[in-house]
Amino acid sequence: MQAPDPHNLQPGRPKLTAPRTARAVGALGLGCASAPMARLRAALTGRRRGTTLTELMIGLAILMILGAATVPGGSAIWRSYHLRSAADELVYAVDFARGQAMANRRAYGIQFTEPKAGGRFAFTVVQGTGAACSTITGGTVVRIVDMGINNATNSPAIQITRLAPSDITVTAAFPCFKPDGRVIRADNGRPFSAPGGTVLGNGDIVLELQRQEGSSLIGTPLQVQIGYNGSARVVFNRPTALLQGSGKGGGP
Repeated sequence: MQAPDPHNLQPGRPKLTAPRTARAVGALGLGCASAPMARLRAALTGRRRGTTLTELMIGLAILMILGAATVPGGSAIWRSYHLRSAADELVYAVDFARGQAMANRRAYGIQFTEPKAGGRFAFTVVQGTGAACSTITGGTVVRIVDMGINNATNSPAIQITRLAPSDITVTAAFPCFKPDGRVIRADNGRPFSAPGGTVLGNGDIVLELQRQEGSSLIGTPLQVQIGYNGSARVVFNRPTALLQGSGKGGGP
């Protein structure tokens, strides 16, 4: 009778064998050495650390700063960006005032802090208490924008260099947005004036903006045109001198 196999604890069952991975490790001669086994485990499971998104963004920001400082015209690009942002602020305010006036059936006004050439680019959007432009005075201020020199947010300074027609320089004649979508003078309810034969229609307003550093103006100016129908857009090189009306509204 054959002697039982001491490695097979249950006679009649197949002989137990080591797992394939263990046999492979044993074949490499690593089964009894803890240090080689640790190296193998590290090689099989270890991962190299990648670059995080934050590190990539920081690196990109540094490259952009260095590029703006070293590439010719880089600073001009930043100046143009800030000026366009200021013009877009006014375009957004016009769209906002017109939309709210039509939705709420109330008059809205945009009151400029210094409506004159060389004035500070700052304005407030005011909601009237009724549909008449006269209700804007003493109404609710719903938006404030100040991008003049030494502003509270320390953003690049913007100055109003030219504006037309002459009506707009009258403090009480700020643009009033009616519930029907029209833009008129707040003081007399008439359209802003413009002489006949000019490039813009009766009732249009143009403000020219430019970057300011200290007492100097830099870069190329931009203009914002506000139409009688309440639309606004950024334009270039409008001859504002041709827009000077009588100041009475409703034409020359």
